[in-house]
Amino acid sequence: MTRTRTPAASRFQPIDPQPDNSPPMPNQTDKTLARVRTELFTTFSAADWESYNHLVGWLRDTDVASHALKVGDDAPDFLLPDADGRLHSSEQLRRNGPLVLSFFRGGWCPFCSAELCALQAAKDEFESVGATLAVVTPETRDFPRQLKRGLGLDLKVLSDVDYGVAMSYGVLFRVPDETKAHYSRLGFDFGARHGSPVWMLPIPATYVIDAEGRIRSAFVEPDFTIREEPAQILVSLRQAASTSY
Repeated sequence: MTRTRTPAASRFQPIDPQPDNSPPMPNQTDKTLARVRTELFTTFSAADWESYNHLVGWLRDTDVASHALKVGDDAPDFLLPDADGRLHSSEQLRRNGPLVLSFFRGGWCPFCSAELCALQAAKDEFESVGATLAVVTPETRDFPRQLKRGLGLDLKVLSDVDYGVAMSYGVLFRVPDETKAHYSRLGFDFGARHGSPVWMLPIPATYVIDAEGRIRSAFVEPDFTIREEPAQILVSLRQAASTSY
């Protein structure tokens, strides 16, 4: 099933090994991501709201999500390094069952951090139905390792070097000038974080891909504050296990 959602910005503090440099993440082990999102909204400044509304409006006006791969499409193959430099192929990741593949913006985004914590909490449930979980970020160098350490994650965090995988899935966009200026004022240099002079980001997207490489579920959301709930991912995994093309 393909799910696209409609719209709804934080201090965008980066995850850092020193917790005092980051705002405390809401404990969402007993909450839905929608509730965590509401809590994070309380940290928004006027400038954050303006930037948020501009970016989400621009993404909807340009219909970026329409280019994303959909249910029934063949998932592109890839080979990406994890936070420790080990290479993982898409074929290897889905060798024993379906792959849950989630694209996120980076450790600097608190909505991404909340999503990753929720995925970590659901990892055992995903594995209980034979699935493998991997998350993909444009961040390179030591940033994925810092993210894992800062959030205590035991996830495969893959670096999308040169944005190739996000582009092949159709979820990549070039950061507009107004958004780039806002993030620059907050101290974020995506050129350094991504290892590329071109500022690009993925729109949040989560795919369930079966062992044959066919997309069985697609959640693509231009509003970066909205993420797929792990409970819905689990439903998609069970549906994929009970049906075939």
